[in-house]
Amino acid sequence: MEKLIVANWKANLSLPQAEKWLADFSAGYRPHDNIRVVLAVPFPFLYPLRGQIDNLSGVSWAVQDVSPYPPGSYTGAVPAAWMKGLIDYALIGHRERRRYFHESIQDVSNKASEALAEDIRPILCVEKEMSRQQAAAIEPGDLERLIVAYTPADAEQLEIARNIVGIAGAIQYVSGIFSGCPVLYGGGVNAGNTAELLTIPQVAGVMVAGGCLDPRSFVELLDNGSEAVG
Repeated sequence: MEKLIVANWKANLSLPQAEKWLADFSAGYRPHDNIRVVLAVPFPFLYPLRGQIDNLSGVSWAVQDVSPYPPGSYTGAVPAAWMKGLIDYALIGHRERRRYFHESIQDVSNKASEALAEDIRPILCVEKEMSRQQAAAIEPGDLERLIVAYTPADAEQLEIARNIVGIAGAIQYVSGIFSGCPVLYGGGVNAGNTAELLTIPQVAGVMVAGGCLDPRSFVELLDNGSEAVG
């Protein structure tokens, strides 16, 4: 079974920088049968960049967010319906969206439903402390179709994934709440620790932030991860 490795650029790269990132990534990337790469990019980049990965096997697009509403009178929103056919995945409930944009648990549940209605698979980001409440808010029929990404609340763990035993325990806890859903780990993931993280039981993949901004380092991360999972 292939592992999912999600590269979340956040708002770090401008369009020219993103174009260069993809060119450098393409030059060094080689597909792995046991790895699926997902590039989570800002909405405006989808159309200008979409052709640059067409020939890259094992690479898919994601958006970093999706509207909790359908098309209609929602100024500034980007409905999932407009992205159908452009992307395979959507991040929802990222800790930065919850913190800085004050997204509620119900907002995140609505986003999951909107994405799934358009055949876009949500990657639902949760912290351990609120995971049970978030799971309870998801429509029962939607739960089994989610990918869950656990991120620690501790700021240090978000920068450096040091406590492997603690991470394994948290993943086991979250997996028990979202029974049957693949669970990713995000927090301080880089080329040096991806191999160890991917061998934790019940870890279906990783979500990478700062560790993906250098495309050559990200290629190394993928190679290390693939070798670790065999």
